[in-house]
Amino acid sequence: MPLQGSAQPAWNGAIGFDIATRLNSADASKYASQGFNFCIRYVSRDEDTRRYNDTNGTPDLTESEAEEILGAGLALMVVQHCPLPGWHPTGPLGQAYGESAALYAADAGLPGQVNLWLDLEGIAENTDRQDIIDYCNAWFAAVAAGGYAPGVYIGYDVWLSPDELFLNLRTSHYWRAAGDITEVSHRGYQLFQHIRDPGPLEFDWDVARNDALGGTAIWLAPDQLAA
Repeated sequence: MPLQGSAQPAWNGAIGFDIATRLNSADASKYASQGFNFCIRYVSRDEDTRRYNDTNGTPDLTESEAEEILGAGLALMVVQHCPLPGWHPTGPLGQAYGESAALYAADAGLPGQVNLWLDLEGIAENTDRQDIIDYCNAWFAAVAAGGYAPGVYIGYDVWLSPDELFLNLRTSHYWRAAGDITEVSHRGYQLFQHIRDPGPLEFDWDVARNDALGGTAIWLAPDQLAA
């Protein structure tokens, strides 16, 4: 059953966090009381990584967890786990992972039109740039076919230029990792990550901003947060 709430533009200046650890109602309420407005949680790439994540303590988002996050007054978005550093993207792989992202987001009750993010980082050096572009665009197409608004998190070792990020990737939603990260020509970013906890929780702060073209991230807003 789809989660209660509505797809809404993220507020300019909203503060949130992305975390690979499952939250309960008390956790979510604690973060909301500290002034956080939104949360970004993870889904897996395929059944193998889904089982691995469950076994190793970084489980995927579930519908019950999502309900608790929204119930605490936090908006919600979803990102897919990235392969380990040194991986090789291809168009068919992007399609397969995108289909899984949409399926697992739907399993967690995420309704359509909300941002579902591609975590793009750690690509093998000397990878052909067209392979990276094909991977991303196949992922975006699969996620859009599932009813979601595809976006991309740009981390380290992406190997694309600012113009390629803007002109060649078929998305209008960009999320910037912390550190020395490639800019996106003309548009810029809608989410900015700030590393605050390098420990085992993988908890990072994020700030939402309108980009240079007026675009925003799209979150699932609970009723008490919806505009």
